[in-house]
Amino acid sequence: MLAETYVRVEGAFPLVGVGGIDSGETALAKIRAGADVLQLYSALVFRGLGLVADIKAALTDALDRGEAAKLSDLVGMDAAAVTAEDWPV
Repeated sequence: MLAETYVRVEGAFPLVGVGGIDSGETALAKIRAGADVLQLYSALVFRGLGLVADIKAALTDALDRGEAAKLSDLVGMDAAAVTAEDWPV
């Protein structure tokens, strides 16, 4: 839904990625789907502040791999590809 919304609003307003962010990989996926900012709650309670370090490491690794020049360039990077996929039946 995040990617669908990102494609439809065309940057008219920032999107918040929420729900299911329990690792650096899922945080990066939310950003690549179109989230400008992330909201953490449950996973932060259960995993503690180490989750923030995990997210920072995943984002830094993505930039170090050359996926983008800066973090804002990652926002929505996969949105068009995700929305082009068929929905699960």
